[in-house]
Amino acid sequence: MKNFKLLHYAIFLVVIISVFINYSAIASLLHQYQLLDKTGHFLGFLFLTWFLDKLIKIDLKVTVFTLCIYSGLTELGQWYLAFRSGQWSDFLADVLGCITYVLIVRANRNKAKRVK
Repeated sequence: MKNFKLLHYAIFLVVIISVFINYSAIASLLHQYQLLDKTGHFLGFLFLTWFLDKLIKIDLKVTVFTLCIYSGLTELGQWYLAFRSGQWSDFLADVLGCITYVLIVRANRNKAKRVK
C-alpha cells in the first residue's frame, strides 16, 4: 500500500514538472482553441446550478431549464453589443455544465439507493 501511494506521488510530480516545462506550449494551445474560456463557462454554470439548487430548493429540472434559457439569452444579447460576441460554443459549455451537475446528483442518488 505504501508503494502504491509513492507511485501516485511520483506520477503527480512528473505531471507537474511536465506542465512547468511545457507551460508556453500549453498556454498557446489553451489560447488558440479557447479552452480556458470554455472551461470557465462549464465550471461557472456547474457551480451556479449547484448553488441555486441548494439555495432555492425547487425542482432541479426547473432550475436547469431556467439556467439554459438564461445562458442562451446572455449569448444572444452579446451579439448586439459592440464589445462582446455571442458564441454557440459558450452556450454549449454552459448547458453541459448544468447537465453535468444533474448527472452528478443522479449518480449520488443511485449510489445512496444501492447502499441502503
